[in-house]
Amino acid sequence: MSDAVKRHGLNATPVEIMKLLPEMDRIQTGARADGAVHERLGQVEKVEATDKSVRISGACQDLLLDPSILVSVEYDTSMEMRGKIYPRLDMMGRDGAVLFSFTGLEGLEAMEPHLARFERTPAAPRPRPTPEETEPDLDNDPARPFLESLVGAAPVTVRIETTVFTQRWTGEVAKMLPAGGCFNIILKDFHLHLPANILSGWEERDGWHRGILLDGSDSSLSIGPAQ
Repeated sequence: MSDAVKRHGLNATPVEIMKLLPEMDRIQTGARADGAVHERLGQVEKVEATDKSVRISGACQDLLLDPSILVSVEYDTSMEMRGKIYPRLDMMGRDGAVLFSFTGLEGLEAMEPHLARFERTPAAPRPRPTPEETEPDLDNDPARPFLESLVGAAPVTVRIETTVFTQRWTGEVAKMLPAGGCFNIILKDFHLHLPANILSGWEERDGWHRGILLDGSDSSLSIGPAQ
């Protein structure tokens, strides 16, 4: 791999690559929708693939994907923190958007050997988000009161669901940290990052609280009883 090029397309199908995840030690599975980032962190123990679905499971993983909308895989090695590279596999859609990501938490050495057999084509770097000029008002954001009510309460299931994927986590919310313009739940096997100015509030339906976007439509994020 060239030192200058940090992103490559892999000559492999998304399903081929996902089947290798159990060999790559701890993985962060990153789902993004309607501004929210829902991440599971831990060993992928099983990948079950059919023509219509891919189920990724384990003690710290719970993900169901529709593979029909995934068209390619791009491999990114640009993320480096404290001298350690965190390689990422981006599952790409037809419009060139990243639909889902898998990041290697144990560094390059845990992921790279399993990808070496695939031919690579240099790909353009992904644009980095531009920081907001002003810090959002986290204190008065309508999403905050319900999230704060979860801390130290009964276990819940936090689910993010789109037409492409469903990912969930179940457990007790030990703390919620408003910082960096987001409401953050940071646990060993689960991260939720919900930016301010995304939700107008929450609507309760059958015991579940669904996030409501600023335009009044449903978001992909919902929180309900432990399942």
